[in-house]
Amino acid sequence: MPGKYSLSADGVHKIYDVDVVKADSLIRSLECSFRLKETVPFLQEYTFRQFCEYVLPYRVANEPLEYYWKWDCPRHFHTDSVNIAAAARHINAQVRLGMSPDFYGASQESYSQLMREGYGKCDDRATLLVMALRAMGIPAAFELVPYWGSSNNAHSFGTLVLPDDSIIPFQNDDNTGEADILHRKTPKVYRKMYSRNTELYNHEENLPELFRSYDCLDVTCKHRLGHLDIALPLEVSKGLTYLSVFSPDGWVPVACSPTKEFTDVGTGRLPGDVKEADDLGDGILYLPSRYVRGEMQPVSAPIIVSSNGVQVLQADTARRCPVTLERKYPLSRRMVDFAGYMRRGIFQVANQPDFSDAKTVYQIMETPLSRMQRVPVEETGTYRYMRYMRPRGVFSIAELRAYSPQGDTLHFTPITCEAIARTVTVARVFDSDPLTYLEINAGFGLWVGMDLGRRCQIGSIEFAPRNDDNAITSGDVYELYYWDNCWVKAGSQRAADYSLSFQNVPAGALLWLRNVTKGHEERPFTYEKGKQVWW
Repeated sequence: MPGKYSLSADGVHKIYDVDVVKADSLIRSLECSFRLKETVPFLQEYTFRQFCEYVLPYRVANEPLEYYWKWDCPRHFHTDSVNIAAAARHINAQVRLGMSPDFYGASQESYSQLMREGYGKCDDRATLLVMALRAMGIPAAFELVPYWGSSNNAHSFGTLVLPDDSIIPFQNDDNTGEADILHRKTPKVYRKMYSRNTELYNHEENLPELFRSYDCLDVTCKHRLGHLDIALPLEVSKGLTYLSVFSPDGWVPVACSPTKEFTDVGTGRLPGDVKEADDLGDGILYLPSRYVRGEMQPVSAPIIVSSNGVQVLQADTARRCPVTLERKYPLSRRMVDFAGYMRRGIFQVANQPDFSDAKTVYQIMETPLSRMQRVPVEETGTYRYMRYMRPRGVFSIAELRAYSPQGDTLHFTPITCEAIARTVTVARVFDSDPLTYLEINAGFGLWVGMDLGRRCQIGSIEFAPRNDDNAITSGDVYELYYWDNCWVKAGSQRAADYSLSFQNVPAGALLWLRNVTKGHEERPFTYEKGKQVWW
């Protein structure tokens, strides 16, 4: 049990198993698993070592310690399949756990909490799935991505371990064949083991949290991911060297080695035609680093590891160039899809409240930009009412405003069609917050609009689709940094439009744009051929 623990409710203190485990509870848990070993046909093909690692343990990860899940799970999950893969898929589909942002950053939930509340985050779902599989005599493992190589988060999931040690991962309850694919750039995948492995780390005490319990097994090569063995282009002194990935809160270690050589380093290559976001660079950005007094410190310039090898990113401070920036975070395909919901939408003006005299002044023919955007109104007449309508399909909009020909904001009272009037979310369209939105999955002739109170000329209309608010926002203050052995400030300015221009930026540098007014989603990038390339 050394190193096995749960976190306290506040997520600060560790509660070690050796201090709280009761013999009778542990014995009952072990006996339950040994009965499965004798009776479950699946287990007859596995070695005793596999049984001890993937069925027998009384805990899965660092969840609050409870034992009765082993005999309670069969009451809630079941399968009649004699094929272990089909059985695991069937059980995975029964693990219905809602993913709620309210739980992000919180400690893992206990089995009883998850079964009672039905909500959690990815590591909660992974834990519950592994519990359900192990309780049915199906060997399973808790696996984790310590941090993505293209977005600011970590990930966990459950995996079926087959007798030959091959795997079938389950990212969610999807059984369409895509559930085994990691859809983001993945630097490393580790498996939470019960047994400990101290050989690699030479019993060092000063280790980052990921490696401190000596219970993570590198299983990157078992997944459908691009990976590469590399040797760092530097001299390495005694001690561990790490590869760390970017986080706005500091570099996050994802791999370690006692030498300058690393195995199975993620290259960011995804299977098939998976496209996570626009303008992503080829490869994953890493910082070769050391762990010193609780922080990651660089030992060389950042590198990009791709299927083509290792590229060093070194700022050329002697050569400067201008950059024009439009975002602080890559535009995900998910956001583009949301913006697509506004295609074929139309803006109309009228003087009758039922829009019986409506005139169309603008139609969205292509997928709009994923930010606020303003379009001119050529109609020179005066009108009291203005609306946005989508004839059919998903109705989605985040913001709507109207301006006079002189650029003054027109004051109004919100109006909507009868179907939308029944929803309390209509105010989100007019709250000046791009992150809130109104979305209805299907309908015909749905609309929201404005009663301007009097007839007036409308000079322009401003709107935004559902978006992530990571485009440049007028009025917000931004700071640009470049990497030169640390983050060096290159300039600061308040945005006056939808883009920013900075002069005298070191050529070839790794850059980081921060919005100091609001928001937390930011990613580093290089500036190549007049555009941002994201890492």
